[in-house]
Amino acid sequence: MPHCVVTVAEELLDGTTEERLVAGLTDAVLAVYGEWARPLVVIEFHGVPTARFAVGGELGKAPAPAVHFSSRAGLFTQVPDAAERLAAGFTDALAAVFGEELRKDIGVTLIGTADDRSAVGGVLFANA
Repeated sequence: MPHCVVTVAEELLDGTTEERLVAGLTDAVLAVYGEWARPLVVIEFHGVPTARFAVGGELGKAPAPAVHFSSRAGLFTQVPDAAERLAAGFTDALAAVFGEELRKDIGVTLIGTADDRSAVGGVLFANA
């Protein structure tokens, strides 16, 4: 199941940014995999107060927003350029919501979990 975790300064989540992020991140996944993936896309927001971030040893300085995208590893090989397209699409979605000036600092981490270490409903994909 494609799962996006967005980590961002809490102050940037204002009740409207979440809807725009859901639309942009979901569209990024669908642009790579197609409409069949829509019901499987999970997006989770981790809003962290700026006072609880530190950058360069300086407390109270929030980094640019970041996305951690995880799925079973097979989704990355299903489409030959999936990783590149996902990274670009997620970056575009965050920049569209939070501003182009952050684009160069937006982080995207793509995590593929082996089928023998990924399960839904208690059944490993390797055994499905």
